[in-house]
Amino acid sequence: MDTSNTMNVSNGSVSVSEEPQKERIVSLASSRFFQEGFSKITLDELASELAMSKKTLYKFFANKEDLLNTVVDRLMMEARQRLSSIMGSQKSFVEKLSEILTFLGQLVRRVSKPFQRDLQLHAPEVWTRVEEFRRLRITEVFGRLIDQGIDEGYVRRDINRRVFFLSYLGAIENVVHPAVLTNESFSGHEAIEAIIRMFFEGILTTEGRQELVHQDRIHHG
Repeated sequence: MDTSNTMNVSNGSVSVSEEPQKERIVSLASSRFFQEGFSKITLDELASELAMSKKTLYKFFANKEDLLNTVVDRLMMEARQRLSSIMGSQKSFVEKLSEILTFLGQLVRRVSKPFQRDLQLHAPEVWTRVEEFRRLRITEVFGRLIDQGIDEGYVRRDINRRVFFLSYLGAIENVVHPAVLTNESFSGHEAIEAIIRMFFEGILTTEGRQELVHQDRIHHG
């Protein structure tokens, strides 16, 4: 990863008055990185676009790797908070599943193939962190969701959870992958929605499948 133009950064915390400047940097970096990838974007370029001195930018981030980690951390925090909000609501299993499908689709649409490729090629440790986050969150969220679905009669009681999670994670990791998506006509969010639907519809009761169709009509009608 490009770590040129590195300068020393103060170990002190960011003051309240400085927080808006830091947020501007993270906001622009998130937008540019997600759309274009990060390998060809320099901190000098970001500073120029923000009409900010390089000294100010380097006050908050020692190098591009530092900024990239912050951008990725923010994205994972957003995903964690949104999924927690959905699972913490009083809605039914099918309503939660439908909302999770919508949210994951929106999330994947924000993150381009160039960004994912850059993570794999130039920041493999960050890519590994993202993959681990996805595995942990999927296991936790879908585990709770399946419990609720069984209680409400929407999910079959005879499913093998371990086989379900291993199969689902394998499908996500091997299909929603930059090297695969580059050669396919479908997008990342289309792949995720198709995979979730295939796996979850397979464990739903007849009532659960009917209710999922009903929710689809509400959201897309």
